[in-house]
Amino acid sequence: MKTISFTTAQYVKIDYELAPAAYRVVASFIDVVMFVIYFVILMIAFGDEIFDFRNRDTATLIWVLLWRLPWLLYSPLIEYLTNGRSLGKYIMGIRVVKATGETAGLREYFTRWIFRAVDIWLGGFGFLAILLAGTTERRQRLGDIMANTVVIRTRDTQVYSLRDVLSIKNQDNHTATYPSVTRFSDEDMLLIKNTIIRVQRYPNDANKQFAIELANETAKLMGLPETPVKRMEFLKTVLQDYVVLTR
Repeated sequence: MKTISFTTAQYVKIDYELAPAAYRVVASFIDVVMFVIYFVILMIAFGDEIFDFRNRDTATLIWVLLWRLPWLLYSPLIEYLTNGRSLGKYIMGIRVVKATGETAGLREYFTRWIFRAVDIWLGGFGFLAILLAGTTERRQRLGDIMANTVVIRTRDTQVYSLRDVLSIKNQDNHTATYPSVTRFSDEDMLLIKNTIIRVQRYPNDANKQFAIELANETAKLMGLPETPVKRMEFLKTVLQDYVVLTR
């Protein structure tokens, strides 16, 4: 599993898994299937008129506005509007970002799009893109290299719902230590849970530092005079308390 480290504004390094080439291929396939469905809908809506070049002006207008332009501009525009996710990427849980970890801009998305001609159409119908994405250090195809972007996984390989969060605890066997945890949301608790998991799985300095920062911020929001010394235990207790008190 290849990862890339990004440094946050608080100078904390966070590791993300780079999207495997297979994920990117499946995401592209989903996008193509979506366009096939879209084209079938066009056929149903306009019938043979879309191919009726006897009425050349009408047919050309329909073809260009409803088919050619969406097909050509879908990738850069949809990724720009959704912060790096086409429909296929969203389903596969991957996203395009700058190699620095920042959100890519329209220039980066269009650069990636322009080089699709080389990566996919001239590169053996995608063979070059798959080869580069599977062998380069940061899993970049040519378009990524030119745009200085990478594709990362936005979902952990282990997916947890709030129901899974320390489900062994309940009001019968656990007394809440911090009643004020009810001020937090489910999303806050999932961040804490994923941070605990990440430290357990990848106990590097960056992840430990992020856990410390998270514990300090959590204690501050709860109005505690100071953060407990055992920060990981503190985060686990906060998580347990939240599950018990909000059930």
